[in-house]
Amino acid sequence: MNTQALKLIFKGRLEFGNQRTFDMVLRHWQNRIETYFKADILFKPEDVFSAEDFSLTVPQVKIINSEKSWRSTTALLEEVAQFAVAGNIWAWCIDEGRLLDTLNIEPDSDKVAVQEYRRGRNLVGQAGKEQEATEALSRAIEKYERHALAYERRGYVNYKLKNYNDALHDFSKSIRFNPNNPEPYYGCGKVKMLKNDWDGAVQDFEQAVKRSLALQPLHWLARLKKGESLFHAKKYSEAVIELRLYLKRDFAENDPNFLRLRRAAYLLGKALLALNDAPAAVAAFDQTLAFQTGVELVPEAEGLLHRAIAKHRVGQPEYAVDLQAAAQMGSTEAARLLEEWQG
Repeated sequence: MNTQALKLIFKGRLEFGNQRTFDMVLRHWQNRIETYFKADILFKPEDVFSAEDFSLTVPQVKIINSEKSWRSTTALLEEVAQFAVAGNIWAWCIDEGRLLDTLNIEPDSDKVAVQEYRRGRNLVGQAGKEQEATEALSRAIEKYERHALAYERRGYVNYKLKNYNDALHDFSKSIRFNPNNPEPYYGCGKVKMLKNDWDGAVQDFEQAVKRSLALQPLHWLARLKKGESLFHAKKYSEAVIELRLYLKRDFAENDPNFLRLRRAAYLLGKALLALNDAPAAVAAFDQTLAFQTGVELVPEAEGLLHRAIAKHRVGQPEYAVDLQAAAQMGSTEAARLLEEWQG
């Protein structure tokens, strides 16, 4: 790791549940600074500890400091996290734009709320385990009713099971108990999209963007969904801004956003068509068809159909080639336009 000054980013919250544990944690923090860490800890206790709700909260903060301070601060946060009943703190270490380290600091103790949350979270991604995941997460909430992360994960399970009102309830409870996490806003936004509440979805995705970092895949997933919601709300100019920003990002192939670039380009093309910017729409549909793989995949025929419409508007005779190809793939709209425009 570079010995020069590094950019250190922290964000998160740990909850200790009661006065006794909170007092124990505060004593531990102060004792460790006095006996071991000295001046290497980046946060003063009065700035992060709250006796009002027995928590340690680090607002999203960027600090320029040394590797030693990074290691010392994250080590002490790891120590006190084991006293917590819920929560987590994310930490990133960056050197001249290059990500050196990422940590998710969270409790891993024998507390029932901790173990049931971790078990439920692990079950969430397993097919057929939704009921078990819900039960585990519900037990975590029973043990600690302010468990924002458990509510968010249970909301995600309800979303998967198409229990959309229950999902919205859980996401909203998560936001109530910790309004700084981006994930429940993203979940609320997806539910509102299904309800065609496009303006509400835009607001939720904007909150998810604000509460996340560009280092996080969720930040860009929220931008894409915000752009899509703006498109459906017929706010085409605003949608174009979001979608172009998304498409400029160089996503790694293992980033979930990489597989959504084709959809982003397709939505951009349709927004540009709605704004009567056909030349730019042609370029966007060219980009759409250049992406060969992805989730939420736009069918090839749809990309060809809309590129043909854009080409026709700018007077490019090649539109017919796209329409013929789309028609051969089963697009009845392409066949209709081909007959109408060449009839």
